[in-house]
Amino acid sequence: MNLTGRLRAQAIYPLSLKTRTRDIGLYSNPSGIAGKIRYAPGPDMRRYTATQFLGTSTSFIEFPNRGKLDTKRSITLSAWIYPEGRAGPIFNYMPNGWGVHFWTVSPRTLFVRFTRRKGRISTPAVTSSLLLPRQWQYVGATYDYYKGMAKLFINRRFVARKRIGRIRLATNYPVRMGVRSGVKRYFKGRISCMQVFDRALTTSQMLRRKKRCFTRGEY
Repeated sequence: MNLTGRLRAQAIYPLSLKTRTRDIGLYSNPSGIAGKIRYAPGPDMRRYTATQFLGTSTSFIEFPNRGKLDTKRSITLSAWIYPEGRAGPIFNYMPNGWGVHFWTVSPRTLFVRFTRRKGRISTPAVTSSLLLPRQWQYVGATYDYYKGMAKLFINRRFVARKRIGRIRLATNYPVRMGVRSGVKRYFKGRISCMQVFDRALTTSQMLRRKKRCFTRGEY
């Protein structure tokens, strides 16, 4: 991780009709493989600037991981979500297992677990019941290796935190959005502007990237 240079995302997936499953960030990660998804209005109130996940076992996007999604130590995951179902994965490392995973686990509960790399051993989950169904919300999950601190972010602030100690992260797997194989909980709703960073962003850094994927015109 570069601690001195300009803060750059490891990946930026707008998840819009224009970009589909492409990464528009510096590292141009491989495009995702999409199941049955649609495109819908996003948080910028423009047409087709979000991906609609249908809440079924075939409605997902799977992203290859050639190394840039593998942050190893610290990480930030951020996205705009419009939840319409009960529970499902926003960003789940390891399509058929439990690497680091960022989910909704009820209509009002945001969840993250930063799994240990060696043996995929679970650490205590961090949760917040401040989600609002059927509304756009800017959410994030961060882990700071140097402080051993895991946090959740909703809209403008960090809303939950837990000290889990220093671990190396299970981020060395492909990623699934919408579906985790073998689990009958599928994300239903819209997601826009999924971003991955290899450090734990601060509140001000989160807010500066809140409108990173917003567009000025319609697709």
